Amino acid sequence: MKKALASLLLIYLSLIPILNFGCGDVKTSSYFTPPKSKLDRYEALEIFDFETAIPDFPKEALTKIPNDVEKLLKTEKDSFKEVSRGNIGQIPADKTLVLLGEVTNYVPGTDFKFEGGAVKFGEVTVSLKLALVQKDSGIEITSGEVSGFSSLAILRSGHLGKDMYEIIANEIVKFISENY
Repeated sequence: MKKALASLLLIYLSLIPILNFGCGDVKTSSYFTPPKSKLDRYEALEIFDFETAIPDFPKEALTKIPNDVEKLLKTEKDSFKEVSRGNIGQIPADKTLVLLGEVTNYVPGTDFKFEGGAVKFGEVTVSLKLALVQKDSGIEITSGEVSGFSSLAILRSGHLGKDMYEIIANEIVKFISENY
């Protein structure tokens, strides 16, 4: 019995490096259509919950990512006079932008897939389509997509982690700040 337990322990300990090999941090990529003019002509940004038609997408992310975007933008020095997670009434609608977001793709880390001759699991991917629209007219000022990928999902029960929310929010804020 002790010999069998020792063998199992040895197998387990030898698998840890193999399971950790190839695991990486959260990676993001984004593409945005640059606005025709700088966003600094707008004084306010309204941010609403994101949407999705994907049934198994974690619902808390639909509010957590916009919350993080608001928090990050409020710390930016050269940014909007007002950033809010709801309606802004003090600033004219023609000087206000609205951030809209929709999760268009989600693969939870619990899914298995066969790719490149190997079975892959524990990888989370999420993609969001975003648009900044002028509040009064609904005219789209710019749009884009942010995608996040994590190969560490197996260590997080196969779900999106708090750090993925924050990293996606950082990518959104980076684009807005670079164009303000």
